[in-house]
Amino acid sequence: MIAYLLMLGVPAVFALTGVSRPRLILLLVVVLYCLMIALRFQVGMDWNNYLRVYASRHSWPVPKILAGPEPGFGLLIWVADKLGGGMVLVNAVAGLSFCVGFFAVARRCREPLLAVVIATPLLVIPLAMSGTRQAIACGVIFLLFSKWESRSTLQRILFVLFASLFHFSALFVMVFVAVASHSSRLVRFAGTAIICALVLTIISYVPDPIEKYSRLYISGPHAQSAQGAVGQVGLLALAGLVYFALRRRLIEVNGDNRLYDYLAAAALAAFPFILVSSVGAYRFALYFWPMGMYVFAGVPALIGSATGRALYRILSVAASFALLIGWLVLANTSFAWLPYRNWLMNRDAPLVRRDVHGTMF
Repeated sequence: MIAYLLMLGVPAVFALTGVSRPRLILLLVVVLYCLMIALRFQVGMDWNNYLRVYASRHSWPVPKILAGPEPGFGLLIWVADKLGGGMVLVNAVAGLSFCVGFFAVARRCREPLLAVVIATPLLVIPLAMSGTRQAIACGVIFLLFSKWESRSTLQRILFVLFASLFHFSALFVMVFVAVASHSSRLVRFAGTAIICALVLTIISYVPDPIEKYSRLYISGPHAQSAQGAVGQVGLLALAGLVYFALRRRLIEVNGDNRLYDYLAAAALAAFPFILVSSVGAYRFALYFWPMGMYVFAGVPALIGSATGRALYRILSVAASFALLIGWLVLANTSFAWLPYRNWLMNRDAPLVRRDVHGTMF
């Protein structure tokens, strides 16, 4: 647990100062997070699951990979196998991809380090240190969101399509591409309808991951539930409420980005969806975190007194530590993150394990 507390503690110390342009400090935090996320070893609930995925796909020929589900991730496995890096290399690429997008979003926030602190307990550690495929997809989407207003509609589409090569859930971000375009209302809604139809068409040609996801998380006899979904989606829904309540003032101090109107609305809509599928709501809400970071890291600028701003930062940091400790102590899956291991400290460990029959697992 100490490793995670230190990981959160570094940005927390500087977040308490309220520094808004911490270039060197932020660079230090970037390096720390990249090392801990990208080079984690035997950490995360999905570690063994991805070893099985690696074992089943590493020998696939390229044409089969391209025709299969989420071909981007399949190609990454293929390259890692050819280079001899195994799942360690796959996780390293995923971790770096996530960090690039995550810190690109943080830099756009009013207080970047506070944004990093708030997102770490519920986004960085549970997702980036476990869900390799969606971590890559989130990194790409976050990078898109970080400069949303300056990107053309074509660029936005290409970002989303590229992210979906690693995790199909990124396809649903295409809805925001349509609804947030600089067109008339009629064109936007018509475009949204067309894109929804196209997304459904694409899904119909690669139904396996969708069906598996539905059976696993929504309707199957062994459907899973995420105990932390209420906290994750609930916090983002709270950010959505704060955004709409303080929208004018947030725009005055943080700048306008119409994308956050739609992300905030989607975060509010996702909360009741927990009743249908807690894990499904959790997975799709992960893409709304840039809005949450924007809101929670922008609130101090709305507080008139220095004492009030300091108190808000203290409470935010304290709440982040409480969430992290509570999750590590109480969550029924947190054992997979404990103790923290890093490949740099396990250089003699195999990159991919094999059983007595020579099968990777």
